[in-house]
Amino acid sequence: MGDDNKKIFIEHAHGNQEESGLKESWDGSQEDFYKSIIRNQQDDMGKIGRYFRDELAQELYGMRISLQNFTNRYGDFEELRCLRDSLSTLVIEIRNKAVSLYNPILNDLGIFHAVDEVLSTYKKRSGFTIDTVLDPSLKELNHNSQVHLFKFLNAMFQYLSDEFPSQAISMSVQIIEFEVFVNVLPYFRGGEAAVSEKSEGSPMRLIKIAELYNARIINDTLSAGILLKLTT
Repeated sequence: MGDDNKKIFIEHAHGNQEESGLKESWDGSQEDFYKSIIRNQQDDMGKIGRYFRDELAQELYGMRISLQNFTNRYGDFEELRCLRDSLSTLVIEIRNKAVSLYNPILNDLGIFHAVDEVLSTYKKRSGFTIDTVLDPSLKELNHNSQVHLFKFLNAMFQYLSDEFPSQAISMSVQIIEFEVFVNVLPYFRGGEAAVSEKSEGSPMRLIKIAELYNARIINDTLSAGILLKLTT
């Protein structure tokens, strides 16, 4: 597997590196280097989310209010109603995107409240039920790790809602030796035969989710459930 503690050299694409001195060295391990990249990406997404929520959405909402005031004064027209409705829809979409990038409940109250909020939304929207058991030690994770886990769980909730042919899902999240284990068990409708075992590997969508969030699929069978290991 090679030596993870070797120096990683970062070369800038332009300029003479001997003259400009732009060749940098990372003295830590490759794992720490990649984690630093992820943390920087998460910080950037948080800034974008706050901009969407606090500035862009507010500006669009202000435009909608101004348009409403205009129509109240000069009369309403079909074109103006369409524009007003479009602005309302756009504000909602932007705020939803902002929450996925920067969840205020996650940042203010922690991962337990944030997960409860997401699950209540799924239940109201589709009636799909996911019961969760979260390890109390999750609150001891640093903020970046909580954000990473929350985004991973969001992706898993959507995957389970779309792909699992079950009546309900039980999900447990446990920390063992600084690694997070996520265990998913399906509950099928009464009298419904268990889904036959897959002869091949995990579904491509689940594999992509695991790759995106640095998780490893330990087990994936519809009848026995899914077990993933997520390095925080």
